[in-house]
Amino acid sequence: MNVVERIRQSHDSLTTTEQEAADFILGHLTDALISNSAELSQLSGVSQPTLSRLFRKLGYKNAREFRRDVRRYHQPGAPEVASPDSTSGNFAHDLLERDTTSLSRTYNRISDGQIATLAARILDARTVAILGLRNNYPMALHLREQLIQSRSNVMMLPQPGQSLAEEIVDLDGRDLAILFGVRRRTPIFATIAQELHRQGVPIIMVGDSTLRRTAQSCDATFLEADVSVHILTSFTAAFSLVALLADAVATRAQLAGHGEVGRIAGLDEIEGLGDGLPAESTEQAGETGDAAAAEGRIERINRGFAQLDELERGALRR
Repeated sequence: MNVVERIRQSHDSLTTTEQEAADFILGHLTDALISNSAELSQLSGVSQPTLSRLFRKLGYKNAREFRRDVRRYHQPGAPEVASPDSTSGNFAHDLLERDTTSLSRTYNRISDGQIATLAARILDARTVAILGLRNNYPMALHLREQLIQSRSNVMMLPQPGQSLAEEIVDLDGRDLAILFGVRRRTPIFATIAQELHRQGVPIIMVGDSTLRRTAQSCDATFLEADVSVHILTSFTAAFSLVALLADAVATRAQLAGHGEVGRIAGLDEIEGLGDGLPAESTEQAGETGDAAAAEGRIERINRGFAQLDELERGALRR
């Protein structure tokens, strides 16, 4: 029997605390695979002696033999397995319970001082380069959309039609890279991280427990998201970290008197210019003390609309 079959067959004979540990392992097989006994004890919330007793009841001589069996059954990035009694039939309630637990575990690893330091680093960097491949792209893009409201020069990697090498070659210690590596990652992820590290670029990594060693090898600041899993993975905790970083940066920007937040807020009406709606953005931006910059930006956007209109008329004539 593999580790999952052993747990399910023995589940009813385990003590309450052993069941808690077993249920955690079923929902976090990757953590069980890469964590030592002390780390697994901390993650699962049970003592190391309890884990040792659980391994023996499951038929393993020690933790090493247990992890060897987990490795045979489970590959990092593959879907986790729900615990035997993890569902009540109420999908909304069950999801809320799983995500609440994941959020608690995620935020228990974070200190206010750490977030304040990261916010200052993000705000002070010359360029912030954000990378998110495959499932991580939505999180990376969302962070970029949030950060551009607080500062300029925030770029996604790679840009359309460009290679990653072209995008990162000019980055150095004055810049900052934020890499998202939650769940499945392509092999190129570690290569990119190592190259950025070689170039002296400070790195923030957001990912699940499988990213710990990569983060350590690149001297990256690691924000670990405890992903919630039933059959498919919930990225609620990871997206919450995006919101936390963005809010911390925006708060620091306002306290530091950065004009970017006020300028963007003063340009809300710009979305309606193409429909002939009145724009009062210049006056609003003036209230933030950056009217001249906002007015220049409005003029550039207006010229862009005019050029688009001319191109459209030319296309219709043809």
